[in-house]
Amino acid sequence: AASFTLAGQNNYTGDTTVSAGKLSLSGESNIEKSGNVRLNRDAALDISATTNGAMVNNLTGDEGSHVVLGDRLLTVNSLADSVFSGEISGNGSLIKKGQGDMTLDGINSYQGITRIDQGNLRINSDQSLGGGNKNNSDLIMNGGGLKIFGSFASDRDVYFNADGEISVDKDMSSSWNKIHTGDYKFTKSGEGELIVRNGGDASEISLMNGALTLINLNMNSEKQDALLNVNNGVLNIIGGDVSAKNDLIHITGDSTINLENVSIKSSGNGMRLSDNVQSTLSLRNQYTDMPILVEGKNSILNINAGDNTTLASNMHKSDESTINLNLMNNSSNWVISQRTDVDNVRNSGNIIFSPLNKSEFNNLNIKGDYNGGNGTITLNTVLNKGGDKDQQLSDKVLIKGNVTGETVLKVVPQGNGDNTASAPGNIFSSRDGISLVQVGGDAADNAFKLDREYISTGTKSPYQYRLFTYRGGQVDQQSNFLGDKPVNVDFRLQTAYLDSSGNVVPGVDPDYNNSNNENGNGTGNGNGTGNGNGTGNGNGTGNGNGTGNGNGTGNGNGTGNGNTGERKSRPLIVRQASSYLSLPAALSNYSNFVLDNIDRRLGDIYSKNNT
Repeated sequence: AASFTLAGQNNYTGDTTVSAGKLSLSGESNIEKSGNVRLNRDAALDISATTNGAMVNNLTGDEGSHVVLGDRLLTVNSLADSVFSGEISGNGSLIKKGQGDMTLDGINSYQGITRIDQGNLRINSDQSLGGGNKNNSDLIMNGGGLKIFGSFASDRDVYFNADGEISVDKDMSSSWNKIHTGDYKFTKSGEGELIVRNGGDASEISLMNGALTLINLNMNSEKQDALLNVNNGVLNIIGGDVSAKNDLIHITGDSTINLENVSIKSSGNGMRLSDNVQSTLSLRNQYTDMPILVEGKNSILNINAGDNTTLASNMHKSDESTINLNLMNNSSNWVISQRTDVDNVRNSGNIIFSPLNKSEFNNLNIKGDYNGGNGTITLNTVLNKGGDKDQQLSDKVLIKGNVTGETVLKVVPQGNGDNTASAPGNIFSSRDGISLVQVGGDAADNAFKLDREYISTGTKSPYQYRLFTYRGGQVDQQSNFLGDKPVNVDFRLQTAYLDSSGNVVPGVDPDYNNSNNENGNGTGNGNGTGNGNGTGNGNGTGNGNGTGNGNGTGNGNGTGNGNTGERKSRPLIVRQASSYLSLPAALSNYSNFVLDNIDRRLGDIYSKNNT
């Protein structure tokens, strides 16, 4: 094929078409004033002999056409959209200028860098950018954009010398080695997926659409803007260190954020949602204490805490927004260190109230429903008399909606213990003790249960605290912590008693007449060295009155109507009672421990002496 060489300055402005053979430029020669440069199939443009490379306008070429760079630089000024389907070869580099889009649709083998200064460079494979290794064939974003319309993996690094945008078409996936944004903003757009496999560094990233996966990327921002701006799409961050002077992630559109094994630090909000946004935050193998703010109207944040996750974030929401939390399994933990308001909770993991001091406790306020998927809740509680609201010193779970499923309560005890059934005669009421969980909707009696039979203060008090359930009209509304909604079911810690039927109760039944003045059949027993009793009527104290004297050393007895004087309840104390009885606090309550046996012992003595 014929070859033609231009060696001098050229000022013509018409188009340049190479129909066959090769057009060569040498020395200072250029054709930058020419209109369009077109290469037909098997035609070639050779700039390897130029002094400083060459610039061409609107380069187009058929499949089978060639551009030979040598070690020179080719600058393509795209004044309009163009497609080059041939091959660019040599050790040189390519620069894209102009506001038009240039498409590299062929397989290129040039070894140098690719730099995009203006407009968009469109590619469908890694080989569109040449065949060089990643050390000298990186992609430089210098003010222009990259549009990807194929799926491929590249070992190149991407550098940003200015703000730049990378777009990936729908159903396409493109992965790169590293990105380096410096102080510039990297924007990902398009409905496809972009993956950065081996880290790099970034100071500001914006996800407009599609999916962006960042693996082991170190991101640090001192800017006033958020480090990560998510307008729409799926953002996956796996590994790496992420820190921001202000907001870490600002979400302005429907999106999903997946975090795994990321080190996160933020002086502002870790995550902030704007108006009318529905977003999901999923955590796996992750610890995070980044603050979460859902400030927008009609915005919804769904949080899924998965395997080996600890969520220790302080959460704040507006009244018109929603936070739903799902603790997915028993390795999912949610640590609460301040009052927290959410809307719906599913707990198959562990909710843990962080211990503060004896006068500071936190509430978990659930506006909607709670599902206990066999999860646990750990609360800090002062074991005291309780009763009045200001004396119920405990972390609390306050649920305005309904409760389903079962949850185990783990109480971390403080305090010295006391008898919560403090009314005369140890009559119990639903105001006694300490409320742990209050429900405005419905909940089964076994929806919450202790992780052990009872709670105690150790050696400080003999009393057993157990969990009792009150519902409906039984609930004392003066102990309402729900606010504007009545409490329908109240789960309370109260000291436990054992009634005469062997049932565990929170004190003496208030329906029992403690004066024991009702009539009953029985025997009055006298014993000892004093006067015996004759026949007559028994009174309400259980002592038979008589009109005669018995022997001083014998037993008198008579029959009549009398009360057995049996106590209906006695307090349950902690096991290994002998060690507690050596304590002054336990001695002061010793009568409660043995009083229920006195009547039975008197009856035993009477029966023995009359056999």
